[in-house]
Amino acid sequence: MLEGLLTPGAGALYDTMVRTGPLPLDDPRAESPEMRELFDQGFVRRDYREDPVIAPMEPVRAVDHAILGAQQRLVEQQRQIVAARQQLDMLQAVYRAAHGGSGDSAVEVLTDPQRIGSLSLELCLSAREEFLTFTTRHFKRKPDAGTVMRLPDAVTERGVRLRNVYERAALEFDGAKEVVDASVAAGWAMRVAPELPMKMVVADHHSALVPLDPSGMDGALFVRSPTIVAALRMLFELVWSQAVAVDGAHPRHGLTPTQAKVLDLLATGMTDGAIARHLEVSERTVRRHVQGLLEALQADNRVAAVFAATRLGWLG
Repeated sequence: MLEGLLTPGAGALYDTMVRTGPLPLDDPRAESPEMRELFDQGFVRRDYREDPVIAPMEPVRAVDHAILGAQQRLVEQQRQIVAARQQLDMLQAVYRAAHGGSGDSAVEVLTDPQRIGSLSLELCLSAREEFLTFTTRHFKRKPDAGTVMRLPDAVTERGVRLRNVYERAALEFDGAKEVVDASVAAGWAMRVAPELPMKMVVADHHSALVPLDPSGMDGALFVRSPTIVAALRMLFELVWSQAVAVDGAHPRHGLTPTQAKVLDLLATGMTDGAIARHLEVSERTVRRHVQGLLEALQADNRVAAVFAATRLGWLG
């Protein structure tokens, strides 16, 4: 009862008092948190005219008073939101003036490595629906599980979808499995493509970050042109549709979980050594699984196996 105006416990207590009448002051419920809430919200009052009691206010007056209070709070919240937006615009102008750029250009050239490095997180925080990334083999420091981008709770609660495509070479190092596992645990959907043209970050339909050099740290373009962002999203979706999942998400009838993972990585073109490092097994074990895949898919070689797996819907 009275959801949104009272907590369930206080609402139930008020409903009881309306139906059964006032409570004596020595009633155990008179000192309860629910009763204090009813006093604070104007739903009850003390009556000393005869025997001292706590009496319920007439519902039409109590509820009307609570609704007016809620409306006033909403008006105040709206005022605070407007003020925050105004302050945001002012701070954004100051930030742009300090870091260069007008803040209104459709495409902005960035050369400050610190600014480029922080912008990916800023774009992630601004995302409302989707955050898309390409990860290439060009990085100044080898990734590890601690470098995986984890979203703040506020972003996660918005239900932002995270998708990343790795270039195959970006996963051919010791510890790559830990990076992928940490990414999946942080909410990322992961795929691998044989090659990628560049690093890339896209937030919803409004912003993107693309590099001017292979690493992306010596220069980048901050794009806010809807047309260019749309084109970059089309590029991402095309690559995503042809990339291979690395979390074993696709069903493979008759394959063991390890064979399924080997198949995923095999489809990216990884060598036996790279697959072994990723799965933390020996190359001999990988070769045994590959032979099992060839038999399961009735294929004479790896290329034919990948083709057969794609035709069966086991990949991508």
